[in-house]
Amino acid sequence: MKLRKTPARLPARKTAIAAAVASALAAPVAIAQDAILEEILVTATKREASIQDVPVSVTSVSGEDLVKAQIFDIRDLETIAPGLTVGGFGNNPQAVIRGAGTAGTTDIAVPIYHNGMYLPTYGQALAGYVDIERVEVLRGPQGTLFGRNTFGGLINVITKRPDAEDFDVGVSAGVGDYSFQRIEGFVNVPVSDNVAFRITALDEQRDPFVENIINPDAGLKDSDYSYFRGQLMFTPTETLSVNLGMSYWNDTGNGNLNFGYKGAGIPLDRNDPTQINAIDGVLDPRMGIYEGCPDGDRPGGRIQAGNVCAGDISALTIDDPFIIDLDSAPIRDLEETALWVNVDWSLENHDVRFNAAMFDYTMDQFSDADFSRNAQWFDGNYTESQTYQADIALNSTSSGPLQYTVGLYWFDSQDEGNVGAYQFASLVESWSGYAGATPETPSWAYWNSEGRGGTVSTALYGQADYNFTDKLRGTLGLRYTDDDRESQSSDPLPFDPSQRLGPTPTYTYNNNPVQKGDDSSVDYRVGLSYDINPDMMVYTSFATSYIAGATDPVNQNLLDPQTNESLELGLKSTLLDGRLRLNATLYSADYGGLNTTKFEIQGNTGVAVAIQVPGGSITSQGLELEGYWYPTDNLTIDFGATFENSEYDEFIVGAGNLVWNGVCPIGSEDISGECVYTMDGRPTAYSPDFTLSTGISYDVDLGEYGTLTPYVLAYFNDGYATNRAPVFFGQQDSFTKINASLNWVSRDGQYTGKLWVNNATDELIQTYTEIFSRARVGYDYQNPRMWGVRFGYNF
Repeated sequence: MKLRKTPARLPARKTAIAAAVASALAAPVAIAQDAILEEILVTATKREASIQDVPVSVTSVSGEDLVKAQIFDIRDLETIAPGLTVGGFGNNPQAVIRGAGTAGTTDIAVPIYHNGMYLPTYGQALAGYVDIERVEVLRGPQGTLFGRNTFGGLINVITKRPDAEDFDVGVSAGVGDYSFQRIEGFVNVPVSDNVAFRITALDEQRDPFVENIINPDAGLKDSDYSYFRGQLMFTPTETLSVNLGMSYWNDTGNGNLNFGYKGAGIPLDRNDPTQINAIDGVLDPRMGIYEGCPDGDRPGGRIQAGNVCAGDISALTIDDPFIIDLDSAPIRDLEETALWVNVDWSLENHDVRFNAAMFDYTMDQFSDADFSRNAQWFDGNYTESQTYQADIALNSTSSGPLQYTVGLYWFDSQDEGNVGAYQFASLVESWSGYAGATPETPSWAYWNSEGRGGTVSTALYGQADYNFTDKLRGTLGLRYTDDDRESQSSDPLPFDPSQRLGPTPTYTYNNNPVQKGDDSSVDYRVGLSYDINPDMMVYTSFATSYIAGATDPVNQNLLDPQTNESLELGLKSTLLDGRLRLNATLYSADYGGLNTTKFEIQGNTGVAVAIQVPGGSITSQGLELEGYWYPTDNLTIDFGATFENSEYDEFIVGAGNLVWNGVCPIGSEDISGECVYTMDGRPTAYSPDFTLSTGISYDVDLGEYGTLTPYVLAYFNDGYATNRAPVFFGQQDSFTKINASLNWVSRDGQYTGKLWVNNATDELIQTYTEIFSRARVGYDYQNPRMWGVRFGYNF
């Protein structure tokens, strides 16, 4: 099935240049002479093809559409990608698709890819969208073709490459509320007929969304971000091209805290405030303790945040979700350097594609741990990740009935410098274990430890499509993966407090052995597709995927992996003489081997200890719809909807920090002395039952003054849980988020202007709910309403 290509628009070349700036420039719009849908090309099957021809559930968002919808990075993408929810906390955005990513995996379940290369940490997804070709969101397991951990799907960010034909320059500048400033652009320079380079840059500054009334320097959710990308394309022959690239980005704004940033209170029983009740209780608005009051003591809270009964204002929380009163300014530094090479070589009846990359990512974040205006505690975490990977694929290009791809993938993260740790420090002499501590020389907790390790993964894969008839095709894909994992814990810090004072602790690795494990898996995809007519295709597929288990410290093997078995039935259609594209997917997914809480009897003691082991499971079924419609030559409507039923099949969540003085919180179970919530049959987190997004734009021809295009994107979400446990305070209610913009492009396409607003209805949207020690509750939220203007120039 081939989609009709849109006839030329005025002026075609300048519009293409403006679109290339992607998020750098306000999206230019020219008047369509005949509003027939353009062909959208994707690489979802490792070969370039029309999105309507691939039997895969995929959303492709062009750079121009990213601009039009004000999609700055992954955290905004859910509004235009059906089935995607982005949760997470601090600097760790977490994509969830079809229930995958909600619980129990030892690696990222829905990873981010950069030009087909896997990013191994959540934080690397925060790289902003600038000079983007497109973003592809693939739903369902994709293990037979892509690198690793495509358990529930993947998000592939594809950047613009150099072009040896035209000299292009695009730049834009934007300002807005919260002192927002953003300058970005690119330059594409043809050096000769077969050599070109492209440079892309971005700098963004913004004051905090979250005001700190105690320490103005400690506001949160600000931006101090810079990005640079350079690429050199060499095309020695008509059949061979080599693209060398590097990128660097750095974010030193205060951003979020390392977990939820907003202290909310203690969940108490409505009728008995001496009991913790997280199922059907009420939040007592404090982070400190409640002891010595005439009406008695209440559980929960930290003395370091103060005592309500002693009149300490520091113990109480503030109602406004975007105001805090923490004394310590956070420390935050995110940095990534990437190097990559892309080689495309056309042979007779075949293409060879080789991609290799190195990613060096560091994350340091530390913040106020007592959640108060008192100088008491400081905590955070850090990650250092250096990874190498390579992927080579051979694609057939002949016109025969058989098309195939075979490839080899390699990934290595077993660098000794790949370390990470949670760290806790006292800023005062709170007890003898922190003797000598001051805000200038904190005392690090003796129970802190660092860990290091990584994975070497190799895979051989192949996928073939065979045309049985002109209308009927079959697909068979296989992938063999071998994973070798290592992990090691550091030695404990000295117990002597005087040896734990200073800026950062130093860890040694002398006593704990290296845990090693090796496992392999065979994943597969089988499918059929049938062309009902040239503009309508139906398809079905069954696919599996795999994530290697954690290393077992006892037998030095890998524990059972996490698995996904997924069935799809899809429709792809182009209707109304090319004015409407409507795609739909029915799916059913079964996730097994998820890490869940189990209990083991220790020796002959009869005491049961909670441990995390494979054994949990999730089921998810649903319907996804998306499409584009041109009712008239000037009016464009894009839409998407999901109907989802994702629930835990077998899963147990420990009550953990909600346990008070050995007493289980109301609504949990006591199993051999361990407090747990049995989640069987309950909805998974970040899995709304229903979402609907609709974008409407209308081109107004201003004659010699260009084109004016208003655009409104409305996204409705009927709500979801923001914590695995079934707690009343971990629920995001239904909401409608509206982004709007007014876009102008000059007649010649050289100048653009844009007035925009994000979250126009100022919805309060939870992205994460944290339960801290001693039953304290904290939240993370999406950004509030924000507006701005942009001006761009294309040469």
